[in-house]
Amino acid sequence: MSGPTPAPDPRTSRDATPPGTAALLLRPVGYLAIGLVWTAIGLFVVGLYLAVAAYGLFEPPADQEPWAELVASPGAVLGRLAVLAPIFVVLAGPVAWYLSCAIWPLAALSFVYAGRALRPSYRGDRLSFTSRVAPGTTLGQPVPGPVAMSLQPQRRSRLTDTLMRFYACGWNLDFREFWPAVPAGIAWALASTGASTALPSGWRVGLVVVAVPFALWSVVALRRAWTWRFHRERARLAAQRRLERHGDRYRIDPRVVRTRPQSAEHRAGVEAQRAEARVAQDRLTSLSSDEIGERREAVLRARRDREAREAREARKGARRDRRGGTPPDR
Repeated sequence: MSGPTPAPDPRTSRDATPPGTAALLLRPVGYLAIGLVWTAIGLFVVGLYLAVAAYGLFEPPADQEPWAELVASPGAVLGRLAVLAPIFVVLAGPVAWYLSCAIWPLAALSFVYAGRALRPSYRGDRLSFTSRVAPGTTLGQPVPGPVAMSLQPQRRSRLTDTLMRFYACGWNLDFREFWPAVPAGIAWALASTGASTALPSGWRVGLVVVAVPFALWSVVALRRAWTWRFHRERARLAAQRRLERHGDRYRIDPRVVRTRPQSAEHRAGVEAQRAEARVAQDRLTSLSSDEIGERREAVLRARRDREAREAREARKGARRDRRGGTPPDR
């Protein structure tokens, strides 16, 4: 295909260049420093969430507000808590989930790269790269230009894939994870209240015990959202296998399989249609302009070859007719 040569991808050309001597010497220290910075930020955020429980454990019971007032006059305090509780639940549930996924994976990735920087097998390779995404699609304030997403692994592994999935949960928000994280906020509120020494011991034990099911509920719900986001096809196949094993006694979660076939014949027909659609689908949108042009040239070349072959066969047939003296049709 003729045309202007596309400009090389700057990320590819940069990553293909082996790191210099100075980079090889400094990158273990650089990645370690970045990891320590993100760890300090993460510990600061964790300290904010543990401050309420620490306040209830170490502050004298008479000075603990509003827990000391809750025991003396519960009516007025419960009114204030009913207004403030939803705010704290959201902060300790969904906001804490998104913040933790935005902070701790970056710290872990930095430490992974610091370890790789000390290994001779990574000496000639760059360890991470930065890609840019459209503004407004990531966590944080809107910016005028593309947003840089750094610390992405140049060489993938199972550990880096898992960390990058948490990275995506924090920086590329999926609001299907908002409500699954709300029970965790309720569990935090109950457990933090139960840590207060100003409350009677029976109240404290009851609050902590009630917090446990909410925390487990959030874990299960977030795991389901994780599976739907990162293992959607595998989850769908697992649900179909359970349906085949249990038949109509098993009800498929609509978030995993959108339509539930009612019989084996219907399931077979649906699977055949899906397989046919997958085979017939042509994902041109995932191809570059050069690949689209090559496909077009291949189609045109095949068409020209077919027309030339048909013309040759027509000429051969005409010559055979002349040699055989076949009379014309009357």
